[in-house]
Amino acid sequence: MKKALIFLSLVIISSLSFSEGTNLENISQNTVVATETETKPQKMILDVKSVYDSLNIKGKLDYSIFQKAYLGYVQISNKNPGVLVIIDYSKPSNEERFYVLDLNKKRLVYSTRVAHSKNSGLEIPLEFSDDPNSYQSSLGFFLTLGEYNGAYGYSLRLKGLEENINANAESRAIVIHGGDIVNDEYIKKFGFAGRSLGCPVLPTALTKEIVNYIKQGRVLFINGNDEEYIEESVYLSKLAPIFEGKPQDIVELEKPRETLKVVATTSTASTTSLASTSPVITNTTAVQNPNQKNISIMLDVIKQEAEYKQYSSLRKKENYIDYLAIIKSIIVDKSNLTTTKHNGETSIVSNLDSAKENKEEKTLEKIETTSENKNQNIEEIKKDVTKQEEVKKEEIKTEEIKKEEPKKDEVKKTNRKYSEEVVRKSLGLGVKLK
Repeated sequence: MKKALIFLSLVIISSLSFSEGTNLENISQNTVVATETETKPQKMILDVKSVYDSLNIKGKLDYSIFQKAYLGYVQISNKNPGVLVIIDYSKPSNEERFYVLDLNKKRLVYSTRVAHSKNSGLEIPLEFSDDPNSYQSSLGFFLTLGEYNGAYGYSLRLKGLEENINANAESRAIVIHGGDIVNDEYIKKFGFAGRSLGCPVLPTALTKEIVNYIKQGRVLFINGNDEEYIEESVYLSKLAPIFEGKPQDIVELEKPRETLKVVATTSTASTTSLASTSPVITNTTAVQNPNQKNISIMLDVIKQEAEYKQYSSLRKKENYIDYLAIIKSIIVDKSNLTTTKHNGETSIVSNLDSAKENKEEKTLEKIETTSENKNQNIEEIKKDVTKQEEVKKEEIKTEEIKKEEPKKDEVKKTNRKYSEEVVRKSLGLGVKLK
């Protein structure tokens, strides 16, 4: 009996497994399981003051500026974490206002000068813009991209993260590069740093070292004297009450959190084997390799620089003058002129021949007359030479006589005497003499 029951149970299980396998095969023919990311807010309590104190930057970077930078840094999800870069444009350009903070090792890595744009201000920038032709600096949060060698040497591309504030950074070619305008020699000579066309400019000696440290997705925050920025900022507008009055030490905020969401979608793919009955999971948010992305961006920059050097940007303008077309039209006009000239030359040649004959007769007559005139001219020249020699001799005699005679004018000058009253008046001393 036991053996019979065991046999029956095996038969039932095998039949069930076969039926389940066929159902799964039918399901796999019609459905594909996909995943999507869904952002849900997550409350966070941050002790910003403790982070600030751990970095030991008091006296270099103001706490209120660090608070803004750190609260925005926490909210940026697609960053390369651990490093925070801050530019404080509320300080004058002859002071250090570029800071690189290592949040993991809790230390200030770099502190140096940085230049701002020429249309933002002289020593301290007061006006900011994201317009392409403004030649002004931009504020807000950026992400660092890849490095490249460009017109200003070793440089670092930036991506602006805030619309209407710095989103045009890539199209404006706003990059971090080096320059002599922030070196010690320049500061000693002029008292303040030079200005750029919109880029943050570092000292040349530190540029490559800093760029290599902060490249590939690090967060950069640029602070400035602009009260409207916080109201328009993507990351700080909701936290505006926190920055009013005394800065808060502990801040509660909502950080977006990515969660996976499974979605079943229909597909037309058919499967025949039981091995393909397992669900196919596809991620709708394809993650791109950051290195490949940066390489493609660098290639785009190189192409743009090559186009700029060849002045190809002018060809895209409506007012571009096609000089090649003009030259071709001139060549065509010249060819037409040559054909008309060739037809007219036959009539002109006959006239030229008759003119030549008349010229030859006249030239023979001129030669005969000139030979007679030459003899007369030679005699006249000899007479003129003798007259000039006699005149020179008389001039030499008069000069010798003048040297021997005393100069009357000089004698008069030495003998002149003026009264004290006249002398005082000539000197502007209108005082009556007793």
